[in-house]
Amino acid sequence: MQWIDKQRMRDEVLTGTFVNLASPTAVEIVAGVGFDWMVLDHEHGSDTLSGLRACLHACRGSQTAPIVRLPSLDADGVKFVMDGGAAGVMFPFVQNAEQAAAAVASLKYPPEGTRGVASAIRATRYSQNWKSYFETANTCSTVIVQIETPQAVENANAIAQVNGVDVLFVGPLDLSVNLGYPAQFDHPVVLQALQHVVDVCRRHGRTAGILTKSGLESVHLQQGFRFVAAGSDINAVLDGMRANLRSLQDAKIGEAS
Repeated sequence: MQWIDKQRMRDEVLTGTFVNLASPTAVEIVAGVGFDWMVLDHEHGSDTLSGLRACLHACRGSQTAPIVRLPSLDADGVKFVMDGGAAGVMFPFVQNAEQAAAAVASLKYPPEGTRGVASAIRATRYSQNWKSYFETANTCSTVIVQIETPQAVENANAIAQVNGVDVLFVGPLDLSVNLGYPAQFDHPVVLQALQHVVDVCRRHGRTAGILTKSGLESVHLQQGFRFVAAGSDINAVLDGMRANLRSLQDAKIGEAS
């Protein structure tokens, strides 16, 4: 299992990215780059729940831990992706401590939670290392709750006190929209909300996470975010193809002159 190192999470900046294309090949490429973690995005991505299994397979043997973002707090979905070998789950739109506690419960085995137990699953190499997986899964699995609304920011202190929550992860676009400043990521009101999340995490020994935007990386790092994602496979394809097209167009212009 490619668990996320919880000690490193507390002491260092862990880098990640989002994978939305539902392509095992894209996952394999991303896993070879050297990110600490990636989010296989089942909320806004192109994949089906069953298709996630192939993407989880594509991470195997790399140093990049696969996190799955589900569309909602769905205990059956959590069980499916964790049995498939996910290192943790990102839960979108968590509004309060009660929802955060439900997220933790869905991901942890009894007595800490309610996740169903099976031995012959991919995460245990189909029962070959079930005992060690069962003994470590509750401690090593990562629970990420997303802070995306003013209500969630207001309740961040209570959310951070829920046992088992590891990361409070800001969805900056959702948060900026819900605060009334769409895509104004450097607006003082947005930055103040981000700083509040970081301060709450420091107070309660949690890790603050964010999907950073180009040009704001240093701002977010200085604020204290330590679980930081940069871009996605979609962004990489778009940026790369646009750059290739510009190079060809520039060459044509140079030839014509």
